[in-house]
Amino acid sequence: MRARPRFLYAALFISILMKETKLFTRYVGSLFTIMAMPFMMSWLFMGIGYAVAGYSALDNFTVNTGVKSPLLYFTLGGVLMISSMIMVENMSSVIREEQLMGTFELHYLTPNNTILVWIFHAVAQSILILIVFTIDLTVVVALQGSLLSPLDWLVASLIILLGLLPLAGIGLAVAALTMRFKEVWAVASTINSFIAMLSGFFYPLEVFPGIVRLAASLLPTTHASQLLRQIIQVSATSLDFQQKIAIMLGLSLLYLILGRFVYERWEVEARSKGELAKY
Repeated sequence: MRARPRFLYAALFISILMKETKLFTRYVGSLFTIMAMPFMMSWLFMGIGYAVAGYSALDNFTVNTGVKSPLLYFTLGGVLMISSMIMVENMSSVIREEQLMGTFELHYLTPNNTILVWIFHAVAQSILILIVFTIDLTVVVALQGSLLSPLDWLVASLIILLGLLPLAGIGLAVAALTMRFKEVWAVASTINSFIAMLSGFFYPLEVFPGIVRLAASLLPTTHASQLLRQIIQVSATSLDFQQKIAIMLGLSLLYLILGRFVYERWEVEARSKGELAKY
């Protein structure tokens, strides 16, 4: 009897993963566009650099970032930025989509924990995003004339996963507002803007004042972008790596706990006021 809930949770997760896979692969053109966006943004920034500084752009970039390959730097940043944007937007809108399809209330007729259902959505989306952008990482590393070892790939995948899961807590808190206001796109877009600005995806955070860098350190994507570049460039010290992994784990728990707290509060209020409906 004790083993039964675990199997039920496994079946629930598998069903959600299959659902998200079908939604994720429904439009092949959009899938390839998402996969190509990190490279498109990389060439855009590289083109702007050459347009502004000419042939000295590469030397200026190396001096300011300590990285010799702008394609590697920008593509890795693009992978993390687009992944984080997809995670926040999808997690923020999952409740609204269920409401519009008329299936949201059905979750309350099952013995499943609703918060666990939304967290499973986040894990499933993280896995799918990770698989898609692994192709991008393979291409950009191969263009540098090298390949990562299986252990390095495993560590890189763990870093991306730890960078995405805390965003599920943010998305869960935003999704809770759906029960009250029904629309969350403006909030999700604002949050994504701050994450994009403060995570150091396309520029070193040293250009910011200390107070901004302190705020950036509270974002898991900041540590993920730094660690991922260190793994790809094989320049991380073990102490720095362990510290950042510990910080990311702590931020994951913090954001998920806060997201659960906000969601539970709004859920209780929405159920008492009858705001679980579509309108």
